[in-house]
Amino acid sequence: MTNTGLLATALVGCTLLALGCGTDTPAHNDHTDEGSAAAQATDAPESGVPAVRLDSLGNRWIANPETTTGIANMSAILQAFDPASGNADTLKAALEEEFGLIFERCTMEGEAHNQLHNFLIPIHHALREFDGNVAHDREAMTTHLATYTTYFQ
Repeated sequence: MTNTGLLATALVGCTLLALGCGTDTPAHNDHTDEGSAAAQATDAPESGVPAVRLDSLGNRWIANPETTTGIANMSAILQAFDPASGNADTLKAALEEEFGLIFERCTMEGEAHNQLHNFLIPIHHALREFDGNVAHDREAMTTHLATYTTYFQ
């Protein structure tokens, strides 16, 4: 991919993160019970990415069906990829397209919406440098996507 293509992809991703799915809801940082199930996180604090948390009762957030389908589609795209015969650029493009559709189709609001963004930010970061030819990149993405059902229903 050319530098122009990478820049365009990065700009689209940043724009989607900034403008996607009703981001006019303020972020909530009032989670104080760090020892509870609500404090479970998908990312280490040192990553600089807000941790995904369950609600204050330890329950999963309600996600819109389109988001759940998009995450499942990304998982299926990764699972179907054959590194011996597949094209890494095509894999990345398919993942980026599905990721964009998640934002486009999102109707979530409030804290569930905020927590979804906390879940999606690491995917956005991973896609920037994603190389489908690198097993670790595919495995890390697969692992993160698999945590979706820990936090969302």
